[in-house]
Amino acid sequence: MAVAEAVRSGRLTQLTGSFVRDFEVAFGQWHNAGDCVATSSGTAAIHVALGALGVGPGDEVLVPAHTFIASATPVLHQGATPVFADVDEKTFCISAESVAERLTERTKAIVAVHLNGHPADMDALLEVAASRGVAVVEDAAQAHGAFYKDCKVGTIGVAGCFSFWEDKIITTAGEGGAVISDDEALVERMRRMRHHGEGAVEDAGERAYYHLELGYNFRMTSVQAAAGLVQLRRLGEYLDVRRRNAGYLSERLGELEPIEPPFVADYAVHSAYKYICRLRPDAGIDIARFVAAVAAEGVPVSRRYPTPLPQQPVFRDAGFAGAPCPVAERLSGELFTLLVHPTVQAADLDDYVTAISKVLKALA
Repeated sequence: MAVAEAVRSGRLTQLTGSFVRDFEVAFGQWHNAGDCVATSSGTAAIHVALGALGVGPGDEVLVPAHTFIASATPVLHQGATPVFADVDEKTFCISAESVAERLTERTKAIVAVHLNGHPADMDALLEVAASRGVAVVEDAAQAHGAFYKDCKVGTIGVAGCFSFWEDKIITTAGEGGAVISDDEALVERMRRMRHHGEGAVEDAGERAYYHLELGYNFRMTSVQAAAGLVQLRRLGEYLDVRRRNAGYLSERLGELEPIEPPFVADYAVHSAYKYICRLRPDAGIDIARFVAAVAAEGVPVSRRYPTPLPQQPVFRDAGFAGAPCPVAERLSGELFTLLVHPTVQAADLDDYVTAISKVLKALA
């Protein structure tokens, strides 16, 4: 109904309709954040945040070596240098210790990815960042509704970036993103940059077509925002089901010695975006062979980021491989993904366990 209303209105963009602003207000309020800037994707959210922070040629941005590529490619688009930090062995999130080792006078920002729905150690990262006056941008694309201590992720750094791609915890009709921030000046600049660097409309409501700086076309549509408003109302429900499914799997899979279920730190409330297990190396089972065998049993399983970012051609061939990231490199050969989204039923979870048990016995 909401999408149909947006279509019938004939006001399909943020420039003419109210749906995008309504979504921004609702998403910002859900996080108790100062304001929200809707974008066309989660990648665009990170890009516009870095752009508004002034990241550019000559700057370095620290990003984790184990994450989706969109956490790092906006750095390249800004003409800056991505510097890859290693990740924590248990949470798989960016390691503050590794960040501290790789900070330089050129470091402009740190992209703290709350990977798989587990929050990064924000206190440790903020402490490291404060020593050099470096901005911390949260990549919460996979972590809607996760908590770091008493704070919702995305509200702790200077800006929090979210994705609403079709398989995220909530979606805005397949694509979409947003940035939340309490920094009014930063919000104003992000709004400008997502719309061709154009200044605000004049008091009379007319566009001046006056462009203050280089910007992009990163706007969300009314249809996307209408879908997002409906999804946002169900976010709590979605999170409950995901966490329940993840808890059940951890209880069952924890009984299988070769499998290490996802770790949850004391400071964290996980949003259970994806359920990531570790195949213990002492099991002596090749991860590719294991995943293929489980998939052959009809289970939706896949490897988790089998190629670390420093080894991706877009970075490696451009000379950005940097210092070794041994944890990220090892995890690329140990992790696999199971799905715990709200449409997954208890019988499906039991099928996961049955298939994995069968394959472990066959490959032992």
